[in-house]
Amino acid sequence: MAGKKLQAITAHLLSANLVAETKLDAWMENGRLASASKNLGNGIRVSRAEYDAVILLEEYRGDSALLFALVTTWLMEHDKDRDKYQLAEPEIEVTPIDKNLVDVEITIRFLENVDLVPDDNGPITYQGQRYAVAVVPIDEPNQVAVGDNKTLPTDAPYSRAD
Repeated sequence: MAGKKLQAITAHLLSANLVAETKLDAWMENGRLASASKNLGNGIRVSRAEYDAVILLEEYRGDSALLFALVTTWLMEHDKDRDKYQLAEPEIEVTPIDKNLVDVEITIRFLENVDLVPDDNGPITYQGQRYAVAVVPIDEPNQVAVGDNKTLPTDAPYSRAD
């Protein structure tokens, strides 16, 4: 869902207690929606949202390496498709306030899918059916067979151990 990554990285930085909560602000800029009609089995993908997440830390007096490591490791762990979608590296702008304080503005390009699942009470009507915005559940098979000749080892049914 659009904005989920912005909310998550903002919460991550807040939990690190880099600045007081009132000194950290975050918002979206330069948003763009692209239609992406795709059947996902248990739901549909209707669009992709691409946007710049802007995070501002006011009156930061901490170690810049710590801040940069927190951002980088969060991206490596929670936004693994950045290379696949060729998203730009985060941009950082530092504005000195005095000898010990700076304002730090971090801009991160994000891409997020907008998916719908059927929901009789959902707020979205599309092609005669009601939907809600949600993560589409994935069905995982417990058994598969490659072919139809059960005497061959490659065609024997495979059962996943739980």
